[in-house]
Parts: sequence; C-alpha cells; structure tokens
Amino acid sequence: MIKYLRKIRHKLLDEGNLKRYLIYATGEILLVMIGILLALQINNWNEWRKDRVKEKVILNDLAKNIEFNIQTFEDDIKSLQHWNYSSSIVISALKNKHVYSDSMRKHFHLARVTKQDLFLSSIGYQAYKDKGLDIITNKSLSKEIINLYEVTVPKNLSTNKLVNESYPEFDNHVVQNFEFIQANSNEGDLTPHDYKSLFSDHFYISWIKAYGQGRLYLIKTDKALIEECKRVLKLINTELNIKYPNG
Repeated sequence: MIKYLRKIRHKLLDEGNLKRYLIYATGEILLVMIGILLALQINNWNEWRKDRVKEKVILNDLAKNIEFNIQTFEDDIKSLQHWNYSSSIVISALKNKHVYSDSMRKHFHLARVTKQDLFLSSIGYQAYKDKGLDIITNKSLSKEIINLYEVTVPKNLSTNKLVNESYPEFDNHVVQNFEFIQANSNEGDLTPHDYKSLFSDHFYISWIKAYGQGRLYLIKTDKALIEECKRVLKLINTELNIKYPNG
C-alpha cells in the first residue's frame, strides 16, 4: 500500500500537482504511523501475555510454598503437644510420688525438649521479588502476600526465638541428676540417678512446668500462623481460579 502511494506521489510531483501530492504524502505518513502503532500494540500484547504466564507460575509457586509452611506448622504443633504430654506425665509422677518404671525414661527425656527450629519455604516469594512485585496485577492480593512474608511470619518467628530458650543451669542440673542413653539418632532416654529425690526437686519441676507453658505459647503462635497462611492461600487460589480457570 505504501509503495503504491509512493508511486502516485512521485507521479503527482512530476506532473506538478502539489495539492494532491501533499494529500498522498500525508496519507503515506499516516499509514506509516498506524503501522508503527499496531506493531507497538502487538508487542505490548505479547509482553502482557508473557507476564501473565509468569504471574500464573508465581502464584502457583506461592500457593505450594504456603501449603508446605502450613504443614510445617501443623507438624510442629504435634511435636510440641507430644513433648507437653511427657511433661505432664513427669509432673504427675513426681507430684503424686508414683513408683518408678522404666517407661518414665522416655518421658524424662522428652519433657526437657524445649522446641525445634522451623524450616519454612520462601522460594516462591523470592522468585516473586526477583520478577518484580508488579507481576501480580491484583494489588490487594500482592499486599497480602508481602505482608505475610515480610511482616507476619518474621515477626512471630522472631518472638518465638525468645520463648523456651535453653537454660544452661537447667541443662547442667539434668546432666548431674540423670544418665542419658542414646536410643537412636533422634531420641534417647534419661534415667534419674535418684528418682525419689526429684519429688522435692523444685528447681527441676519448676523448669519442666515453665517449658510446658512455653510450648503452649508456641502452639498458639503456630495456630495463628496457620490461620493467616490459609487465609492468604485462599486469596491466591481464588485469583488463580478467576484469572486462569483452565489451570
């Protein structure tokens, strides 16, 4: 089309028809501009489609990471409850002066376990930051995700670090009053040197109770984090279902 107009324009110029020449020249310029705009529009559309593919991957990865973290918190709750059960067995036995049995060795060991380090997944969130926070077009959802990873989880985990910290004096007290027997790579048994002396060992009993209270706090924190993770996960899945209904 442009070549055709160019031929006409040259012919008109040769004929000295300046008015028609200017009209065709203007038309040629307009066609070129329209072509450029269409090319830019197509390029922008292609870039937008690529970004939506990236967004879908990021949202799916974030969902998987949050699901993993929810499972981590749930497993931690089970462990904390398991250790608290042993604490209650030990406290009850000493309070009521139960006759010693070998089954107590396991509970003496688990009652002194304070907590465990949690290894959470943030690969999807890191990828989200690397791709650029604008990749998720739903700004409300983006804000919720950022708040979960940058504020809620770090704040709670930071507080948890201060709960049930290992107390050296208690550890030394256990070493002096118990014999440790390694059962396997993960667990062991504690056998008291003098079981009956523990009935009036207020230092030992107080710390077992304190660790139990600390675990209850950690369980409460885990449950709160699970609820928040589930809430954000639901928002992500809703966005995926609306924007990418075909998976």
